[in-house]
Amino acid sequence: MGILDAKNKVIAGDYIGGKIMHSGGKVVLSINLGNMIILNKKMVAAHKIESEVKGNHKISVSFADGRKSLLELDDALCTALLAQLF
Repeated sequence: MGILDAKNKVIAGDYIGGKIMHSGGKVVLSINLGNMIILNKKMVAAHKIESEVKGNHKISVSFADGRKSLLELDDALCTALLAQLF
């Protein structure tokens, strides 16, 4: 794993340490065992790409309930997330 490899997790804000993954064609935030949030237009009120460096994307998201997180994603998860939020 290189220094720029994305962690595919929440690196700041609410849900810090939560893992981001593909599950059943959806992008989900796994907070702890059995507790997941589907990252879609219903759950995410707004998002912004903060930075993109060699396959490492940092995206801030504001959830519908007012919580905020900074995600670090690889190319595949970033593409899947943006498609879900379009």
